[in-house]
Amino acid sequence: MGQINWQRTRDILICIICIGVIFTSTWSLLGQFVDAIVILILSMAVAFLLTPLVDFLVKYHMPRVLATLLVYVVVLGVLGYLSYLLAANLVEQAVAFSDTIQSFAFAIPDKFQNFIAYLQNDVHVPPKNIDDALNSIQGKATEFATTLTNNAFGFVSILVNAFINIFLIVVLSFYLTVDGKRIRDSLVSLSPKRLLPNVLLFEDALSRVVGNYIRGQLTLALIVGVATSLICVANGPLSKYALICGVLAFLFETIPMVGPALAAITPLLLSLLLPDPLPRTVIVAVCFVVLQVIESNILGPRIVGHAVGLHPVAAILSLLVGAHLFGVFGALLATPVVAALWVVLASIYRSARGESADQILARKRAPWTIRRPNGRFLESKPSIWKRLSGDEEKKTSNKGENEGQENEVEYSELLYNVEEQEGSQEKTPPSP
Repeated sequence: MGQINWQRTRDILICIICIGVIFTSTWSLLGQFVDAIVILILSMAVAFLLTPLVDFLVKYHMPRVLATLLVYVVVLGVLGYLSYLLAANLVEQAVAFSDTIQSFAFAIPDKFQNFIAYLQNDVHVPPKNIDDALNSIQGKATEFATTLTNNAFGFVSILVNAFINIFLIVVLSFYLTVDGKRIRDSLVSLSPKRLLPNVLLFEDALSRVVGNYIRGQLTLALIVGVATSLICVANGPLSKYALICGVLAFLFETIPMVGPALAAITPLLLSLLLPDPLPRTVIVAVCFVVLQVIESNILGPRIVGHAVGLHPVAAILSLLVGAHLFGVFGALLATPVVAALWVVLASIYRSARGESADQILARKRAPWTIRRPNGRFLESKPSIWKRLSGDEEKKTSNKGENEGQENEVEYSELLYNVEEQEGSQEKTPPSP
């Protein structure tokens, strides 16, 4: 067991405390720019999803701008084509849904008169009480209709803002995909050289955790959307609305905590409005309760938690704490934040025990055990960190260098970029 470096541990803990103080003091300030922050987060999410495709094209010597433009054109084209294929079914189901609502609205007067007759003849409610209740309901309905009319312009404004936000997300994500690595390298270069290994370690962990979280969340949303469509197909008349219910469930699932409940509203409402609602509505409600229990307690913690390297119990607790402290926004960010903190704390622990930063960075997931094919622990390559810290490692021999290349740790791309930037400082190989 290596000796604990208390000075280094103290510096790291002081940095964590300072980061916590800064985060707490700026949280209220950031609350004033929620819309801009949400747009930025969504843009970063899109950039995280598309960056691997761009990097794949860049490996084949394609300019990054051209590769990014090609990826965006292909992705937008595929999404547009899928939207075109789904549009006909969605419009048909939306029209059927509108017809169902209209038929139910037309049947309300007859049902209402029958209900009044039932109250007068069977329950023996005084007519005066019925008239007072009707007048109150009519006043509320008129007020509600007036509110809807006044908010019609607001609805159009919201729709226009939504299209503007989508355009901004596409533009920002495009620039983040093109210049994301340059921005990242510039921010990392601002850190002191002594703390650069730890900064790179935190950046790598944060990038990996956020990317895996986005992919895990989309996978979970796809599963819930497909399950919702299957529930509708299995319940007779609801099969006509399976596609639109599945699409809405996929979109709602991206909202933590309340997503599954929102996904169940449309199928339940349709089941109530269609003929013979019982016992179909009860069956649909039971199916969605079971789906929400499975999603919240099994699928969510396992898929999203595994994607970011958290145990399901830790994922559930972080979700509950985040929702309690900061609401829906806290629930959305709780899992990746806790996962990133877990990586940092585990790194601090191993660093305090004397493990080098490149060994920690080389570990891909907890418990971060890296072994050679023959079962022995893999030795790290400290030359990068030696150069970054200003200490040149003395090369005594090049014997066996080619034999060890197959077993070397695959470092993150950022370290590769830093190594290229520092390439001008490398020593030339000795002449034979």
